[in-house]
Amino acid sequence: MYPYSGLKLIELLAKQHQTRTSQNELFKTETFQLLWRTKVGSFLHPDLETLVSAGEPCGAWNPSQGRAEDKRNVGQNWQYFPELPLYGYIPGSSIRGLVRAWAKTRSDMAPRMVELLGTQEEEGTQAGKIEFLDAFPETPTKLSLDIVNPQQDFQVYHQRQGTPLSFYTLGNGDAEAIPVKIALRGIPGRATAEDVKEVWRWTKQALSVYGIGGRTASGYGVIKPATASRLNLEPGYISKQFEFNLYSQGNAGPDTRTMELRASHWRGWFRSWVLRFLLGVMSEQDAEITVGELLGTLTSSHDNGSRRGCVRIQMIPGDIWGEQSSNQPDFFVWKGSLQINAPAETLNKVILPIIRFAVMVGGVGRGWRRPLHIYVMPNSRKASRGSLLYLTHQVRQKDAQQMIDKPFGLVTNPEDWKTLYQNWTAAVQNQWPERFLGSNQNPQAEVFSPTTCAVYLVPDPLQEPVNKQDKEWSTQNPLGTRGQGMNLIYKPTYKKKIHVGGDAGGGNSYCSWVSIKRVRVSRHGCQEVVCLFMGGEQPNTNHLRSQFLSDLANIPGAIHLFGLQP
Repeated sequence: MYPYSGLKLIELLAKQHQTRTSQNELFKTETFQLLWRTKVGSFLHPDLETLVSAGEPCGAWNPSQGRAEDKRNVGQNWQYFPELPLYGYIPGSSIRGLVRAWAKTRSDMAPRMVELLGTQEEEGTQAGKIEFLDAFPETPTKLSLDIVNPQQDFQVYHQRQGTPLSFYTLGNGDAEAIPVKIALRGIPGRATAEDVKEVWRWTKQALSVYGIGGRTASGYGVIKPATASRLNLEPGYISKQFEFNLYSQGNAGPDTRTMELRASHWRGWFRSWVLRFLLGVMSEQDAEITVGELLGTLTSSHDNGSRRGCVRIQMIPGDIWGEQSSNQPDFFVWKGSLQINAPAETLNKVILPIIRFAVMVGGVGRGWRRPLHIYVMPNSRKASRGSLLYLTHQVRQKDAQQMIDKPFGLVTNPEDWKTLYQNWTAAVQNQWPERFLGSNQNPQAEVFSPTTCAVYLVPDPLQEPVNKQDKEWSTQNPLGTRGQGMNLIYKPTYKKKIHVGGDAGGGNSYCSWVSIKRVRVSRHGCQEVVCLFMGGEQPNTNHLRSQFLSDLANIPGAIHLFGLQP
């Protein structure tokens, strides 16, 4: 039997339609580029519990490699089955459902969608005129292990650390796009060439806007046609694209030794910051409901079900992806694009202001609470720690048509921080008036508000620790990679103290209550922005966080940007 029958079927059908000139326009096929991973279809994994993506058998399952119930753990799954003996594909039913969902959002298209794609409603069933074929990678591609690592309780509420959960995807997360052959055809005698052309246009739009498979709102399933066209977003939606440069100690997936920047790193970063902001103006329950409405949720304790969010994130890998530094200790570089689609009012007034704050006080992925720096281990070995994130967007120059790249963040002017936050709270109150409670909500968690955190700009290091062009350290001196904020957090008073510095050791880990971001201020050189979450503690008390706030404010040259002061 032909081992990759789906792709062969597409080829044979294409040839058949070419020989029947009267039906040649009833068949459409094109190679799309799957840019990262997709989770599509589902059937039972042989461990009798895990659902995996649809695929064709490509090898015998060997039960002697471990008992079924032993392979549910991420580490054991990685040991026994980093890849499944399955060739992945995208079911035609998934593509058809996606196109239907896209067309349904447009009232002017809905009747035409029913006519062409059919319907199964209570009032009756109507057959469609278009058939969607299963889509196959041009090179047989197995299903690879991936994880989702819940961090909300740990990162925001400072409770227990989540247990990673494993699942399998088509694609393994590297920078190489996977060519996927997608095809549809009109039913002879029922569909016309114009019908097929119209649905093919819908298909390219729906795939480009939504992506394909599960968890698309989290950045999975980003797929692009070979011939790009202007995107027709959902009614009322707009899109914002950023370019990112990330220099990091390393990010990982199921294998902690393999560096891999994943869409879920961005999703976790984004979701946690939205929650930190909403917790400052809503009850905990309403804040989590609102996050679910914005970003979706798989399960919800408030409405007993999953929810589709209205904000979508797409991560598009660039030419530099996971490259290792040219000198020791190792750090890694990722460059690419981040695209966010959302309703215009929500994106402009609620989402983008949060991102503008977030990129000023931390990075993304592993070590995001610290700037990238050299750390000396107890055994005197040097290691890299932290994250250095640059996020830019295109803006039009004044009195010119040319677009230029500009950092997306805040200038170091306290009034700008205050004004932006006030505008954000007004927008939230306007959009969710019944949930808005004002300031000083949920102080026990990591909450970003003027009454629950403190943000300072502090001096040093004057030299950029990283040579971005050559992807190497500018200095091998560990102290030369730290500013005054890092010097303070590394003092014995605060280092590895769970109420301030955190403890990333084995066993019961604790998050730091302090996030530090390196920024460049032209008149002062490179500096650090330090954000302290008070977690319910007040200034001028004997608590360790209050003491840190006092020491932070007393650093010579420190500038208060936002929030509390001693």
